[in-house]
This record gives sequence, C-alpha cells and structure tokens, in this order.
Amino acid sequence: MRQPSSEFTGRVAVVTGGSDGLGLDFCRALAEAGARVYFCARNADRGEAAARKLGPQAHFVQADLADPAQIEAFVATVREAEGRVDYLVNNVALDDRIELDDLSVEACDRMWQTNLRSYLLVAKACVDLLRAGDGKSLVNLCTTNYLLGLEPFTLYNATKSGIIGFTRSLARELGPEGIRANTVSPGWIMTEKQLREHVSEQDKVDLLQAQALKFLLEPRHVTPAVIFLLSSAAAAITGQNLVVDAGKFMQ
Repeated sequence: MRQPSSEFTGRVAVVTGGSDGLGLDFCRALAEAGARVYFCARNADRGEAAARKLGPQAHFVQADLADPAQIEAFVATVREAEGRVDYLVNNVALDDRIELDDLSVEACDRMWQTNLRSYLLVAKACVDLLRAGDGKSLVNLCTTNYLLGLEPFTLYNATKSGIIGFTRSLARELGPEGIRANTVSPGWIMTEKQLREHVSEQDKVDLLQAQALKFLLEPRHVTPAVIFLLSSAAAAITGQNLVVDAGKFMQ
C-alpha cells in the first residue's frame, strides 16, 4: 500500500539500524514521502554512505545501541534538532547463529542488549518526543523465526520474541495518549548481507516450496507494511503483529 506523501511531509522519523538492508529501505521510503529521517548504525562508513544515497532528508548518527549512553546521545541529537518525533522504527538486530552448546554469557548479553534492551531504551528515550509529535506511531521489527521455532536461532529467537510482549504492553500503556505501537515480523529477506553470508541456492529452493507465494522476499516487500502501520491509515490498529513472509507462517 502506497501512502500519500503529504501525510509524512515535514514530519520526523527515527529509524535504528538504518544503514543497510531493511532499515535502509525504511529510511528511503520515509525520506521519499517527505519525512526528515534520523537513523543510526554502528559502522560510520556505511552510515555516511547511506546518508549520501538517501539525500538531504536523511541524517546519520553513529551509535552502538548496545550502549545506553549512545542511545541517549542519538536521541539527544534528534531532540536538539527537532524537538519532536512523529514515527519511531526500532529495527536494529544481531542475527548470530549460535547453538545451545556454544552459548556464552557474553553472547547472551550482546544479543539481549541489541535485539531487545535497545528497543525498550530507545522507546523510553523517545516517548516524550512522540508525545510532542503528530504521527504518534512506532513499529518494532521482529521475525517469523521464533514463530517457526527455527534453529540454530535459540538465542536470537529468545530476544526477538520478547519484542512481541513488549509491544503489546506498550500499546496498552501509551494508547490513552494516542500513541500506537505495532510489530512487523518478516520472513527471510534477501538482503545483501543475507545473500552474501547465509543464503544458499538450496535455501532459495526450500523457501519457495514452503511459501504460499512463490517469490523470494526483498526489503521492498516489507517496507509498505511498516509505512502503513506508521500512517493514519492504521489509526485504529495497535498492539498487533503483522507477518510479512509470503505465506510461510499463517496465523
């Protein structure tokens, strides 16, 4: 669904993990719709390259969201520049494949800090700015992995499934103020990183067999769902999880 750009024009969007993959496409769509987009990433070179690609509507801040101080610094940049946030997209994630026998405290801490704690802390840091904005909508990115019980994703799925509970409770807590919170759970998206590091030709065959729709998923298939949930077209939708996986998992 394509939203009219006028709704987003002049508004402020914050996207975590926006330098590549899904996050970059979210930033692109929001900037093209007229929003001023503030996004962060750990890698300065990739972030700056993404900002150049996105154009003057996009503003990059280097930040590792596993560090609470860097979360505060990132949001402080937005606060000082804009004084408001209309839309928040929590997207940053680590997707390390770790089997239970190889699990370590350090891996648990790293994954929890990035995949779940950062979502809570970014939302907390932005909530007064969302109250000041007009869009009053946030979308948290989850995954279908935990719904399917895929392995070797035990640690990853433990952190990502927590996003669902967090989002539902947040929707209840902030709903009386008109702030909506929803989740989008994509299937396996063929980003450059996934294709480079993880996806085999057999994986592609298996995906197409398992999916009801017979095409490989790309970021452009997920972005419209995020934009829809951010927009006023979803004004009566909150606390929901929208699965975008071409019909592999059906609720």
